[in-house]
Amino acid sequence: MTLLNSRVIRIVSASVLGGILIGLIGGAFRYLLIMSDVLRSNLITWAHGRPYVGWLLPVALGAAGAWLARLLVLRVAPTAEGSGVQRVEAVFSGEIQPASARVVPVKFFGGLLAMGSGLALGREGPTVQMGASFGSWFSRFLIKEEEDRRVVDAASAGAGLAVAFNAPIGGSIFVFEELTSNFTPWLLIATLAAASVAVWLMRLMLGNALDFPVPQVSPTETWNKWPFLVLGAILGVAGAIYNAVVMGLLRISDKMPNLSSLQRAAIIGAVVGVAAWFVPAMVGGGATLTQSILSNQFTMVSLITIFLVRFALGPWSYAAGAPGGLFAPLLLLGASSGALFAGIVNHFLPHQSVSAVACAIVGMGALFSATVRAPLTGIVLTVEMTGRADLTLGLLGASVVAMVVAMLLQSEPIYDSLKRRMLSQPTVTPEKIDVGVKRPG
Repeated sequence: MTLLNSRVIRIVSASVLGGILIGLIGGAFRYLLIMSDVLRSNLITWAHGRPYVGWLLPVALGAAGAWLARLLVLRVAPTAEGSGVQRVEAVFSGEIQPASARVVPVKFFGGLLAMGSGLALGREGPTVQMGASFGSWFSRFLIKEEEDRRVVDAASAGAGLAVAFNAPIGGSIFVFEELTSNFTPWLLIATLAAASVAVWLMRLMLGNALDFPVPQVSPTETWNKWPFLVLGAILGVAGAIYNAVVMGLLRISDKMPNLSSLQRAAIIGAVVGVAAWFVPAMVGGGATLTQSILSNQFTMVSLITIFLVRFALGPWSYAAGAPGGLFAPLLLLGASSGALFAGIVNHFLPHQSVSAVACAIVGMGALFSATVRAPLTGIVLTVEMTGRADLTLGLLGASVVAMVVAMLLQSEPIYDSLKRRMLSQPTVTPEKIDVGVKRPG
């Protein structure tokens, strides 16, 4: 009886149970998102056979998906809007209470509607917040101490990130570096327990393959580190601008009293639908596009187009207030900017033979570090997703430089900005919300 009541057993048990649920639900979420991308692509291909009216299909799909996703948030669980990472951080710090159980179906189905219809959002936002909710469920029954409950919530949230990117170590580091800014034996054991069982179950469902398999390059192409440092400096500036654009669009959205948040979501979705009509691969989470960049399949002109369009599309989609994260779109932006940088260097300095693939991978981690300000998480996530551990030194150097530049530009980490915005807004309950509400998205 003493053993069963021990603190470590209760924390591990609640964390494992939370990991089991997010492994199963998160795995199903990933699978359905893949299927929705295939379905959307097939529908747009079919619509192109009807040139005069076919464009209406992706526009209607985008508008309807964003509208329905936002409606679910408003009617059922307002705490499910956006990424959810900032909310999990605030729960751990004791600034707010854990979200209700309603957040899980809204994150799941709202995320499918939003990303399935084409919004450029990341799957990790829903899985992180769903994971935190699962941890909260079990900790209520197994744990009495509030501090330990928060530990389990954070650990299960990290398991959600691990499932989203098939990166158990990266998901674990995310808990210590970003979610909690803390490191204790209890948090360590809870996080490792939740992440390991969650990713194990997800791999049983979807297989154990790298998210982004990439070709190996000659070691001589990655030995010269100065291009990575220059790339890091450029992405430090890009990350600061990206954060400013995200927050700027949210502020503009807040100051549009003549449109309800549902109407804004529909307009945002319709614009995304227009982009989907012209370039179907440009919308959605962007995993396929990222893989193509890492396979070195694009010209310089294409890379410029991808970077510019996705730089605008990510913040634009996030302003809809639908369930969805920022991580996956950042990875695509980092990859496209890294490959583009390599192309420019090779054009003007052909004797350098800079690898576009290596720079794309380093760009993924560096831009993540500049915007989120969690370099270890970004580096480990990138290595686990690509299998390119040989680039750790380049990733480290570029990430450090990107962070320094972003800090010199006085750019606040994106989740700090989002959390402050969240805490400044009045609490809204589902029962008080009307579909014509003028509340900010």
